[in-house]
Amino acid sequence: MGDLIASMAAAIRDGGLLPKMPAGLTLDDAYALQKKVVAAVADGTVAGLKAGMTAAAGQQAFGLTHPLIGSLYESGRLAPGVSFPSAAGVSLECEIGLVVDEDGAPKTAGPVIEVPRMAFADEADRNGSNLVACNIASDRYIVGEQQPLRDSYGDIQITLTRDGEEVCSAPASDALGGPQAALAWMLNEARERGLELEDGMLLITGACGGIHPAQSGHYVADYGDFGRIEFTVT
Repeated sequence: MGDLIASMAAAIRDGGLLPKMPAGLTLDDAYALQKKVVAAVADGTVAGLKAGMTAAAGQQAFGLTHPLIGSLYESGRLAPGVSFPSAAGVSLECEIGLVVDEDGAPKTAGPVIEVPRMAFADEADRNGSNLVACNIASDRYIVGEQQPLRDSYGDIQITLTRDGEEVCSAPASDALGGPQAALAWMLNEARERGLELEDGMLLITGACGGIHPAQSGHYVADYGDFGRIEFTVT
């Protein structure tokens, strides 16, 4: 198992393909493996948590009936205005991120673009347990300006454009009913899975508007008065 963890961590760090995954991983086995992989990749610098597979279509594609939880790497944090190359398996997701204290109480919220990377070498390995084991394809994420908390996020419509053409448009409620409900689910799931919180961690609450391949172009994620994030994929 040690060789598997080292190979998975190297693939995640270096942008390579994951090794062949062991057959028959249960979800509990996968979460135990995820912790070891995250520790090997992050070297003690976990920046927060992420909700994944929050939409029914994604769950169905991976044989799941529920969302998943994983960790954010501090090394994956990017600032608005960033430019990065397109690559196989790299996607874009419009999300909302909440900064929390050590008890999980939210302090601020703001727009986030997650840039996950799906890196299975063998298509037969694409299932829910293996996705958990590789930390739900966690890679990079662009963090917009954090703002004071709101009583409601129901009026936020998120629109992502590429070179002026709409990629997607969805309300903030698209991920688990909205950031407040998503946060409640994440905190409960983190407790269930033994994932620790620290003051200042960022929790991103799931894709609003689906998952989209990171094709070359200039992107604008417009969250209305909640903020915007611009970035370029080369």
